[in-house]
Amino acid sequence: MTSPTAPSPAPAPTSHTWAVWLLVMVLFSVVVALVVIMLKQHSGSGLADAVLSGGTAFGSTMFVCLGVVAGIRELRRSR
Repeated sequence: MTSPTAPSPAPAPTSHTWAVWLLVMVLFSVVVALVVIMLKQHSGSGLADAVLSGGTAFGSTMFVCLGVVAGIRELRRSR
């Protein structure tokens, strides 16, 4: 009887590739935050409320982006 072969681990991304993806995620999060700030300002909210909403949007978008990257890495590892 042969032992089952373990799936090969996914190749680890190089630090340069990871830095580029991190930069893309940060820039995307900044764009989302700026859009939220503009929408809040247009609706008549104060500057403090708009910036607070923009910060929340930035943090939420980064959280989702990092979660998607972690999920993709796990899916690649399970193959």
